[in-house]
Amino acid sequence: MQNRQLRRHAGNPLVRVPNFESGSIAEPLLSFGGQHKHVDPKTGLSLYGPYSLIGQTSPTLRSAVIGIVGPASMIADAEAWLHACQGILTNDGSQPFLYPHFPGFHKDAPFQCEFVYGDTWRETIKDSVFKSAIAAPDFYDRVKQVVQLYAEALETIAARDPQPQVVLCCIPQEVVDSCTVQKGKRARPKKSTVARVHRTANQAQMSFFDLFDGPPGTEDEEYGHQNLRRGIKAEAMQFGLPTQLVWPRTLRLAGIPSTGSQHVQDLSTRAWNFCTAIYHKAGGVPWRLAELEAGVCFVGISFYKELFEDNSRIRSSMAQAFTAAGDGYVLRGKAFEWDERQLGRSPHLDKNLSANLLRDVIELYQKQNRGSLPSRLVVHKTSKFWAEEIEGLEEACRMIPRKDFVALGSRRLQFYRAGDYPPLRGTYVKFSESDLLLYTSGYVPYLRTYPGARVPQPIEILEHIGDSPWDTVLREILSLTKMNWNTADYAGSDPITTAFSRRVGHVLAEVPPGRKVRPEYRFYM
Repeated sequence: MQNRQLRRHAGNPLVRVPNFESGSIAEPLLSFGGQHKHVDPKTGLSLYGPYSLIGQTSPTLRSAVIGIVGPASMIADAEAWLHACQGILTNDGSQPFLYPHFPGFHKDAPFQCEFVYGDTWRETIKDSVFKSAIAAPDFYDRVKQVVQLYAEALETIAARDPQPQVVLCCIPQEVVDSCTVQKGKRARPKKSTVARVHRTANQAQMSFFDLFDGPPGTEDEEYGHQNLRRGIKAEAMQFGLPTQLVWPRTLRLAGIPSTGSQHVQDLSTRAWNFCTAIYHKAGGVPWRLAELEAGVCFVGISFYKELFEDNSRIRSSMAQAFTAAGDGYVLRGKAFEWDERQLGRSPHLDKNLSANLLRDVIELYQKQNRGSLPSRLVVHKTSKFWAEEIEGLEEACRMIPRKDFVALGSRRLQFYRAGDYPPLRGTYVKFSESDLLLYTSGYVPYLRTYPGARVPQPIEILEHIGDSPWDTVLREILSLTKMNWNTADYAGSDPITTAFSRRVGHVLAEVPPGRKVRPEYRFYM
């Protein structure tokens, strides 16, 4: 689609000419071991290994201690999977750039890290206990009981010395079958069920909000288990344990059918995504953005529904903060009342709430950076800013030299280019200084293909209030699509500041008031 306007040319009647500009932004570079750079996560890791600090010859993470909880048979499968990931895993080789072979996760190149696992960090949940839990006739009771089983196992394994760095929560197929809300069947509990759950909400094991179709990763290979996932993540947070949920098909080492809903990633791709996620959750840094300003702090502001409030109008704000070094943090804001009928579906903050939320972000940044303030703050939000929000954000940023407030969204505008392929990733369309489109997904020259299933949709910059030029804003958004360490994919379609906002909000909704909320991003992924 082209937006055009009428102009009169000398000796010519009114003609239509485009009133927008377009171009493309170069693919952002990632930094790996030895400060080597590449555009592709898999290739960069294969060639140079994970990111290492300036002056260091190797990454800081040399081993990842893995705990495993679940039924005995799946624990055995998980250990067989971990062993297999230590060696080379291959696929059919038909798309070597998009789906390269996996080089192995071991102490030598490329990851320079090894898995440590064994009896000390195993905790078995008996099959009979699972059968009893899933025998409950009510779906939400089943979910509640199953999450409680994992919570008890996590509490036990958290007391082991040394404590594991990551715990694999193995979900057996019978739990998958009985504790799943299928897509297209997003049934919600009756009001009487909600009231009953609220009376026992201190256990924080259930949620009734819509499922989130998030970016791909190992935990997303089985869809529809988000209630179970949220509850386990919320419980594990209380014991300081990052978790990785694994489904039976994830651990399969033999051939797997790939038709319809049974599709699963090939063996090597699963290994890439699994090992990258584990490496990050264990405290490692797979890669960093190579070209971002050192002192910048990116903040995504979003909202979620309060699970533990009888008032359906209650919302809470949250902030996802990311530094140029790749550190990710989650902060929970204050609860507030929002009437959708009068004010619209998209919540907004008043001056005090927005100021307090951003002050919390700045305070956390200072704690993690020896008292230094960020040199620049960039706030991303998926709706336009209200005047009160801007006032509050400006007030909180008085000591910050530069700031940018960017509203992201979509008006379903679409552009096409000549040929058979969609627009290049990085293509932009500029209507004005603060109204632009950016294709964060599209044809990728390095991959020799478009790595998507549907026509790519551009992100629209609806509003930009701040100090930086428009091309800087676009370049940063494109860069932040490469910061999802839950997968080794080339890039996502959304910047990390907004990509997981609903998923993180759903986990926060499971944590009742008064319980500890961990700020580290890896507890939510």
